[in-house]
Amino acid sequence: MIPMFQIILYGLISGFSLLFGAFVGTGFNLKQKTIAGFMAFGSGVLICALTFGLMEEAFNHGGFDAVILGFLGGGVVFILGDYFIHRQGGRRHKRKTIFENPKEPNGTAIFMGAVLDGIPETIALGIALFNGQGRGLLMLVAIVLSNFPEGISSINGLKKEGFSKRNIYLMWTIIALILAAIAVLSFVFLNDINSNTIGIIEAFAAGAILAMLADTMMPEAFEGGGFLIGILTVLGFLIAFILSRF
Repeated sequence: MIPMFQIILYGLISGFSLLFGAFVGTGFNLKQKTIAGFMAFGSGVLICALTFGLMEEAFNHGGFDAVILGFLGGGVVFILGDYFIHRQGGRRHKRKTIFENPKEPNGTAIFMGAVLDGIPETIALGIALFNGQGRGLLMLVAIVLSNFPEGISSINGLKKEGFSKRNIYLMWTIIALILAAIAVLSFVFLNDINSNTIGIIEAFAAGAILAMLADTMMPEAFEGGGFLIGILTVLGFLIAFILSRF
């Protein structure tokens, strides 16, 4: 049985990796290619984690019906949520948006966009922890490698949108605490539900994470890093797969 201290620690590390990235982004002038490299490597790790962690466990818990229902549901819900946040100007701090004339940026929409990106990952972390077999650590590493560059890359864009350094730190701190709480609550409450429902939830988280990678992380990484991003993504997946076998 994993001690509650470890659950809370994993949740805090996953959430506060965003804030740590923001601190690094304001303290160091990292090149965009370096940030993109972190994103690409983290994308590869996340793909491995959702494939051999979440989806494999989802199938073991609930079979094909759980996998299909949960995976498609997670992808659709994330895409609809991301579309709404784009329309509200919540992605304006990104290097490139998909709409020519989105609404004026607002703190609430940006805040909700960051939470939307983090919720499926942290739910997956809580589930992975009570499943054991070292998958919790794999998921934690994957989340940190995706959150850290997200925190770094947000700084310049948020400053251009009128956010002060203090407000940026405050926003990421609140988001970090919310995501840490979601990870802990996922471990506590999802552990007692039936196997088929767990399978659906695992597949739902996997579908949402894959949609997030396709919609936000990987396009931004490629835009900032070019063709080098492909090999870094492959390396991230391969290293995560090797480590997951030990």
